[in-house]
Amino acid sequence: MSWSHRLLFLLCCPLLQAAPLRFVGSDFPGIVQPGAPQPRGVAADMIRALCQREQLVCSIQLLPWPRAQAMLQHGQADVLIGPYRTAERAASMHFSRYPLYVDTLYWYRRAEQTVQWNGHFDSLAGLRLGVTRGWTLGQRFEDAKQRLQIDTADTLMQSMLKLQRQRLDLVASNDRNARHTLAQLGLNNIVPIQPAISLQGGYMGYALHAIDKPALQRFEKAMANLAESGELARLNLSHGLVYPGKNTRWPDYLRQLP
Repeated sequence: MSWSHRLLFLLCCPLLQAAPLRFVGSDFPGIVQPGAPQPRGVAADMIRALCQREQLVCSIQLLPWPRAQAMLQHGQADVLIGPYRTAERAASMHFSRYPLYVDTLYWYRRAEQTVQWNGHFDSLAGLRLGVTRGWTLGQRFEDAKQRLQIDTADTLMQSMLKLQRQRLDLVASNDRNARHTLAQLGLNNIVPIQPAISLQGGYMGYALHAIDKPALQRFEKAMANLAESGELARLNLSHGLVYPGKNTRWPDYLRQLP
């Protein structure tokens, strides 16, 4: 059985008959990745810590990203790990108050290439733009994408290879996934361009059918405490990620995130 179909129980409290909180996600560098004997990444660390503290039964399953989203929508999971917030997604899930991690998104080009990008999507008219299936670049992109020439690939690696072979002009990605993918491919001539597309929070997405679960409410409260105490920042740092610290003015900070 492949890792993408393996269900991994992270913690079982004494009440073994209790239904687990079912977390689903995909293989995202630094966030949640397959590992032995259990997943690794800031999400896996946080889920383990909070389930232990709150004495919750929790499980995590790693799947292709579109399928993980579909499982949440179809009632087969309780929590989606790490989605960015958009109006479309908000119709099918509730988001945690605080993000689990924060990403900066860029367009990537070949180093020898000259591309005009001023932060407005209309400036990309006529360009071949690579995006990954199931990903979003934020609400502004969702509102503009019908006017753009979008090429959708199943993986970021496929899009980066198309860019390298001059079949695309730009590829969109967060910096975290892009660095990992370009290192895997051994490509050093693909670079991000300024300005950034957006700053995105990766949240916990709670299924509509599950929001009244006492276990989920306990998990959400514990996650908020983790962010406000600075512990979530330390968890992010341990995986090479940047996250706001204990003294953050959260109302101001959260207003800048979609």
